[in-house]
Amino acid sequence: MRMIPLTTNNERVSDSPSNLYAIILAQVVCFVNAFSGYIIARSAYQKPFEKFVSIVLGSMSIRIMIVGAVSWWCLSILGMPQLAYSLSLAIGVFVYLFAEIVYFHVLSDKIKSREKEQNSN
Repeated sequence: MRMIPLTTNNERVSDSPSNLYAIILAQVVCFVNAFSGYIIARSAYQKPFEKFVSIVLGSMSIRIMIVGAVSWWCLSILGMPQLAYSLSLAIGVFVYLFAEIVYFHVLSDKIKSREKEQNSN
């Protein structure tokens, strides 16, 4: 009696998540991270400058831990392709973080000028 092998050398690509799905998921994670940073910055905008900076930097550290936990979940539990997900996440974090820093810089300049006007009056 001949046994039928359970696995073959020609496993179907559709049996595991695709690289495109991993890239899109990593970009969604990056976008949600950046958008939550935007929401936090807008809510902290009316606070004094020192409070604004502490809220923004504190939220950055908490959000990067959340991104790490979500990435661990995607890679180990969901079984995303590691290279595609990791490269897309690294590029996305770099681009979105750069845009976020530029936005925070513009916002902090507005806060400083607002405080100067309040102090001069």
